[in-house]
Amino acid sequence: MRVAAPSFGLAVEVGDWQRFTGATIGAYLGLVPSEHSSGTNRTLGPITKTGNSHARRLLVEASWQHYKP
Repeated sequence: MRVAAPSFGLAVEVGDWQRFTGATIGAYLGLVPSEHSSGTNRTLGPITKTGNSHARRLLVEASWQHYKP
């Protein structure tokens, strides 16, 4: 039996889910790409990881719980 602890922890860490949209939850968790812009050139890099690191870690743990090999 799998324990839903990461999911519960994520729900507690985020708190009020109504304050987020699909675009803002990624920024809150730090899952948006970094950007380097100069004039008309725009380069997207790896994810920023500047958001809530604990909530991001819980999201990864919760996703692994749903993985079926």
